[in-house]
Amino acid sequence: MNRAYSIPIDLILEILSRLPSKSVGRFHCVSKLWRSMLSRPYFTELYLTRSSARPRLLFTVYRSGDEDLHFYSSPQPQIPYEKSSLVVAADYHTTFPSRRCNYACGLICFSGRCHSGKEALALICNPITGQYVELPKVTMYNTSEAYLGFDPVNKQLKILLEHHPYCPPRDRHKILTLGVPNHVWRSNIVCPKYYTSFWEGICISGVIYYVAHENGIGVIFCFDVRYEEFKVIKAECFRCHQAPRLINYKGRLGLITWNPDYRGPPELHMWVLHDVEKQEWSNYVYPLPENGAIELYKFSIAGMTTTGEFVLSTIDTLPFYVLYFNPEKNTLRSVEIQGFGENVSRIRVFVDHVEDFNFLKRESS
Repeated sequence: MNRAYSIPIDLILEILSRLPSKSVGRFHCVSKLWRSMLSRPYFTELYLTRSSARPRLLFTVYRSGDEDLHFYSSPQPQIPYEKSSLVVAADYHTTFPSRRCNYACGLICFSGRCHSGKEALALICNPITGQYVELPKVTMYNTSEAYLGFDPVNKQLKILLEHHPYCPPRDRHKILTLGVPNHVWRSNIVCPKYYTSFWEGICISGVIYYVAHENGIGVIFCFDVRYEEFKVIKAECFRCHQAPRLINYKGRLGLITWNPDYRGPPELHMWVLHDVEKQEWSNYVYPLPENGAIELYKFSIAGMTTTGEFVLSTIDTLPFYVLYFNPEKNTLRSVEIQGFGENVSRIRVFVDHVEDFNFLKRESS
């Protein structure tokens, strides 16, 4: 026992920072000393630094006739990698009873039944470790959306709950701040105007963005997580039927529409928001290189990596492939992901997933 503790604590923490978060979670049970060590802010920052250097692809798997979400992940190839085609096995992690979710900061926020079998309520979970927290009860509709955002200044996670259209205007937006004593849902959120047909959101540099439309013209909702204020930006660069994918483009909001046209070369169309106040956009068009072995019309946009590669994934077919398109080098690399099991109806991909476990540990303690 004395020999074990003769190892410097800093060295122990350095070793543990390189392990998967599920393994680190188990080490909390070794002793009070280990629990104390792994709860230090130093280790939190160290672990996030190590995790950021080894991002993963996170998958939510939907199965036919199943009301649950199944979470898997796999390594995300880093630039450069030698082969243009790889085969990777996905690791299974956990299952939650829900069909809709929103992602931010390595965590999942969704509405669904909790593990104790209660009625529908909002939950937040770590999809790798399976840790989850039941949030304060709130009325949820079939059309309600829960957007997860992070304030990098105050280091706070907040959930923006969007109700549409079955409630009074004063209750259409609710906000919940996590990690504060006696947190409750608040309804004093003022939105300048209300629109319809909401799509998936994304949080970038402390701002939650999501898409709506008015008379067929796209608009972007911008919600400042820190100040809890809305802005609405006209986005005439796309029409509502195009359903653009929102991505993090080097710290800015990017909107991508995908045109895998049979009659010509497939193209990625991207609009980047440079200035929220002035509503200034830049437009880019990226033709994809031809590859006779890849039927690009079977793919959709998943996101963009921090290294600058666009990620595309198979829409609804197995075997399941992920493509990495490098616009600077004009290269297209494919990765086959195996191990999802049977009866798969749809797979959703989150790019640059970084493992973390500390927030939910504090929240549930």
